[in-house]
Amino acid sequence: MTDLPGQITIDSPTPRRWRTRLGLGLGGLIVGLLMAEILLWSSDWPDFPQPHSFPPQFMLVGRPDEQGWVHHVNKPSETIRFVYDGNPRGYFGSNNEIDHLTNSLGFRGDEFPLQEKADGSIEAVSKKPAGTIRLVFLGDSVTFGEGVKRQDTYVEQAAMRLRNTWGPEGRQVEAYNLGVGGHNSRDALWTWQRYGRHLEPDAIVLGFVPNDAEPGLFRVDPTSGGPTRVRRKIEEARSQLIGPPTGPLYHSRLARLFWQRQASEELTNATLSHYRQSLDPASLGWRSCVESITTLQEAGPPIIVVVFPLMYQLQDHPFQDVHRRLTDLCDPAHVVDLASSFRKYAAGDDQQLWVHPADPHPNESAHEIAGRRIAACLASVLSSGSPDK
Repeated sequence: MTDLPGQITIDSPTPRRWRTRLGLGLGGLIVGLLMAEILLWSSDWPDFPQPHSFPPQFMLVGRPDEQGWVHHVNKPSETIRFVYDGNPRGYFGSNNEIDHLTNSLGFRGDEFPLQEKADGSIEAVSKKPAGTIRLVFLGDSVTFGEGVKRQDTYVEQAAMRLRNTWGPEGRQVEAYNLGVGGHNSRDALWTWQRYGRHLEPDAIVLGFVPNDAEPGLFRVDPTSGGPTRVRRKIEEARSQLIGPPTGPLYHSRLARLFWQRQASEELTNATLSHYRQSLDPASLGWRSCVESITTLQEAGPPIIVVVFPLMYQLQDHPFQDVHRRLTDLCDPAHVVDLASSFRKYAAGDDQQLWVHPADPHPNESAHEIAGRRIAACLASVLSSGSPDK
């Protein structure tokens, strides 16, 4: 065909040229995927960190309540050892272990001036010494300090700072860690009533975490009649999504990497959904939290509520409304909200504050931040009071 004057002829690619281009493109893609696969294999990536070991950790106490729930404490006079599959910060022992030592009542730390009587009740073995400020810390595994050395827990960090402040004035500080893994707010109240009140504390420090609105950990099984461990709804999702995946496809490191990223997103979404339900203002769990905190406020000593955020999405914390509700429930001067401090420290990398990549409990850096904030709050609240009141 003859071109008209002023027209430009554009040759259409022939089928052969298209096949050549397509072949080059596919070849480049295959080479790129092979190089990525080799790189992932050579770096042994992706890694699938596993949860720590689960040694026997708890002891049941007393008879079931009217709803069938059974209270528990940590195993008494025990060395509870967790072993991890790695030591990313060089914080654990030579075998990736960390030990949690308990006293004869099942709490972390030295012996308390309390004893269990023959009838199972608790009594003090001595009066509080004059000039002594006593602090009782209530909470769950975060307060207990799972994955953290005793001296690095926020209980000890806060006490150390107060001793440095008040020691020169001749004021002694005693801190008692009544944290127990799996405790919710109702369990914290029970721990106060059974143990804490006998210590005659000058202040109560309650560590609040999102799972405080969950049900208890042990309940009477209606079939066997014996106590049984109640699995949390979120635990099934965690067991399925932590990995590693199985199947022929996942011999590919690229496929494992894509699965890991998708599973991580699914687990985060499932975790957020789980806690949104349990922390809903109309939920039974949240109402239990309010009732427990209100009862503790009426106990006598001032109560400091330390609000730990969920250790995911710290840069845009999804439960800020829960923190506001707690502040409204308490005297704002008695609330230590750690969300902003953790967000600033993490700077977009939440795992900087985790005990281990498979364990989002607050690590020693998070506990140090919490201890500093709590000590400042306690110093303000107790500065005008007398330790002998």
